[in-house]
Amino acid sequence: MDQSWELVQEGLFDYPLADRQRPALLANRCNKCGKTFFPKRNLCPDCFEDGNLEDILLDKRGIIYASTVVHVTSPVGIKAPYAYGYVEIPKNQVRIFALFTGSNPLSFIPGQEVELLVETVRENNRGQKIIGYKFKLIS
Repeated sequence: MDQSWELVQEGLFDYPLADRQRPALLANRCNKCGKTFFPKRNLCPDCFEDGNLEDILLDKRGIIYASTVVHVTSPVGIKAPYAYGYVEIPKNQVRIFALFTGSNPLSFIPGQEVELLVETVRENNRGQKIIGYKFKLIS
């Protein structure tokens, strides 16, 4: 790979972003029962409909549902302290697991509004930036 970055996982979000494009998470919704899934599914686990899933983009704003702060560097190299938790996306009626970003990991508490961004999560052993989705507080 000759690029200076790589994605956490293909198919979670679009990257690189076009000029002035805001990131969006790639999800899908079942056309039978209406449930939304992130990451995308091939089969609806609620009604077991296969091939009846429509690709959608999740709203860029959400509300922190639950959060925690980790004070030990992760096994994959995310530097401590860092915050993560669940973000409720009311417009899409889905809850997703995510890292939070900001200067103070203790500032992420349930009920606060956050918005999506794409940034470096860590660097790999080849010096490439691992790019992933995170949420930051809306000020």
